[in-house]
Amino acid sequence: MMPLTAAFAISNRTVWEQAHACIQNLPVRLAVEQGAGQSDPAETDALLDRIERHRVDVVLVEASRIALPLEEFVRRIRSAAAQPAVFVLNAEVSPELILEALRAGANEYLYPPLADTLRDALQKLSGARSKGGSDTSGALGKIFGFLSARGGCGATTFAVHVATDIARQTGARQIREPVLLADCDFDAGLLRFLMKSKSAYSVRDALDNLRRMDSSLWKALVSSPADNLDVITAPDELAAKRHPGREEMTHLMRFIRSTYPLSIVDFGRGISPAALDALPELETLYLIATPDVMCLESAGRAIQMVEERGFAGNRIDVLLNKVKARETPDREGIGKHLGRPCAAVFRNDHMSLYDAYSEGRFLPASSGLGKELHALADAIRVQAAGRAQAAGERSRDKNEKTSGTVPAGGKRWFSFIQKAPAIEKTREQGAQA
Repeated sequence: MMPLTAAFAISNRTVWEQAHACIQNLPVRLAVEQGAGQSDPAETDALLDRIERHRVDVVLVEASRIALPLEEFVRRIRSAAAQPAVFVLNAEVSPELILEALRAGANEYLYPPLADTLRDALQKLSGARSKGGSDTSGALGKIFGFLSARGGCGATTFAVHVATDIARQTGARQIREPVLLADCDFDAGLLRFLMKSKSAYSVRDALDNLRRMDSSLWKALVSSPADNLDVITAPDELAAKRHPGREEMTHLMRFIRSTYPLSIVDFGRGISPAALDALPELETLYLIATPDVMCLESAGRAIQMVEERGFAGNRIDVLLNKVKARETPDREGIGKHLGRPCAAVFRNDHMSLYDAYSEGRFLPASSGLGKELHALADAIRVQAAGRAQAAGERSRDKNEKTSGTVPAGGKRWFSFIQKAPAIEKTREQGAQA
């Protein structure tokens, strides 16, 4: 079961105790708790405001304790950015309240004993959200992770250039939805240096404050070094570099998905606990490797570990980096060795990167590697926008099949030619490396 963030608006003691006992054994973070009074509209408005700020996944509400008609309450909740589900809880079976809940559009109507029914409802909701269900997760953004098979492969370089490029593209289209660049490399954490971040806060501060995390607190933790780009770095102090627990990481990734339409996360070198625990919330994991034998062996082990966590193989893209200009790698052989095609090849442009970083800037889009990274950024942006649009269309009409999108189990493959970067989009079944 993937983690959820919940809000409680319950005053009946029996219902409250049973609901609390249920979530104690589940990965559900209680972000908002309020016993809403029936005769206090201001308290109901405050509850709705907190639900919006905390980006919750589900609201458990006792219908008789809110100051609004249930239909109006559900409508206002559904207008929140995270589009949470609504579970109506009541102390008794009431045909009138059941009918009212159905008419209002609530997802569930539950009554004691709640141990089994509430657990099943939360598990069903979690499964739908983790799979991108059309009725629940249309508002959740996409996270793309970058991971080096071992040190020196370039995951941080990829993450930085892709995130800044996408932010620049969306800004040019006057889309005021910032892109997030997050550093979840708790060992090296190079984003702070590359982005010249002077923020005193880091991912560790976000993890330590998950219990009270909302949009206001998050804005205080991130920095905005460029238009349309938010950055949160890895911890700088040695004592803060401890890796997060499994539920902490998945809850953080879920909050990020509820806040940003598109996020880029740098997981650094090698498989770390943070990278493994974030997998359920990732859209695609880009594994960066170099053509040497030792690195390819590390890449193979990383793929095996990722797949053992249940991460679908068609959501792992292998990017072959630092290929010499006059060298033609055996992509077919590498694909057979790793068990999946090599999605893209990037040239070795060490001197251009050295000069750029020395001068405190990033690669220009006119450089060879810059063009290839721009093509990758464009492919990610199009993929995220296309799937978000498809989810929105399915929400409006569950029976209407979206045209022009990648089908379930399909894949967008892209490859780069030495002097003319190009993106090829095919189905996985017919993809040729």
